[in-house]
Amino acid sequence: MKRKIGLEEMLCMFLALTIAKNVYAQTASFAELGVTPDAPAFSSAAAPTESFMSDDDMNFGADNDVGFGSDADNTFIPKIQPQSNMSGTQNNTSQNGNIAADTLTETLQQQEQQSLGGIKIPDVSDTWVNQLATSVPQAISSKNADDNSTSDGTLNNLLDDSRSQSKRSNASVFDISGIMLRMNLAQADKAMMVRGFKRVSQKMEIPNFIKWRNEEACRNNGVVGYERLMNCVVEIAKKNNYQYVETAKYAKYSTKEEVEIKLTSNFTGNKIYRIMYRSMSGKVIGSGAKAAYLRNIKVFDFWKKVNQKYGNPDNKDEVTWGLGMNKPYMKASTGFLVLEDPMLRELDYTRMSREDQRFMNTDLYSF
Repeated sequence: MKRKIGLEEMLCMFLALTIAKNVYAQTASFAELGVTPDAPAFSSAAAPTESFMSDDDMNFGADNDVGFGSDADNTFIPKIQPQSNMSGTQNNTSQNGNIAADTLTETLQQQEQQSLGGIKIPDVSDTWVNQLATSVPQAISSKNADDNSTSDGTLNNLLDDSRSQSKRSNASVFDISGIMLRMNLAQADKAMMVRGFKRVSQKMEIPNFIKWRNEEACRNNGVVGYERLMNCVVEIAKKNNYQYVETAKYAKYSTKEEVEIKLTSNFTGNKIYRIMYRSMSGKVIGSGAKAAYLRNIKVFDFWKKVNQKYGNPDNKDEVTWGLGMNKPYMKASTGFLVLEDPMLRELDYTRMSREDQRFMNTDLYSF
């Protein structure tokens, strides 16, 4: 059964033929695109359906006009193009549609010159950020445009100011002939042996509250006589590890030097809390010119060595170094040095007092 074609259908067919003719006229031939008839120009998944590029769009011009650069090994590296609106993009293109060849430096300069008027900067006047400028010294913040060496001069001034400030010395890191505070007896012996000293004497000691309680225990066990009683006290103290070396002396006879150390009890590990140094080289006997000359030379050498090793004293009137209060300090006089840690001695007394309280808490009565 034949059907008559209407007027509307004819108009639609005419428009379709016209559009197809225009598209076919704008489409490049296979030879221009470099596609053989055997191989399709586009895959089925990526085939264009609406529009094709014109001949003007395919005209890229010379290689140096394209927004891509190449290095020595012909590896293409994209150039960064400045971000802009559509009007800027049209201005950066040439009349024939090619992209202008801007370098990376020019691009960055253009981006830096862009105004930031649209960005609202927060107010930091009442915050800690604003205080950073005031915390910087005025000498650093102020710049002199005429003098190019302002920064160097400012740095030298700051260094001079830091040297002129009065700072106390930390005497806990000082040493006398290699011996430091809080060393034990074995470490002191090793340090003295390296310096050529020999230990000439030592004194053993027992805390008094331990000694007196041991005497009472020995008498209760029937020990009589002073010597027998002392031997009994020492034997019990050694058995309970209460006897310790309280004092040790070292001497170097070739230079007439002597070092004496004081140690705490075993309640604090038997550590050194006091070091005393004596030198007899500066005590030259005589009143003649020769004796005065030798005495002055040895005194000068002593204080020169002290200044080189410990620096200027914190208290020049009393010739002492230290942070003050109950912290370690060092005191000097001609031919004499003393380095002491009062805190360690006080800690030893505190621990012995606690141990004494523990003995007193024992039950001695049964009524």
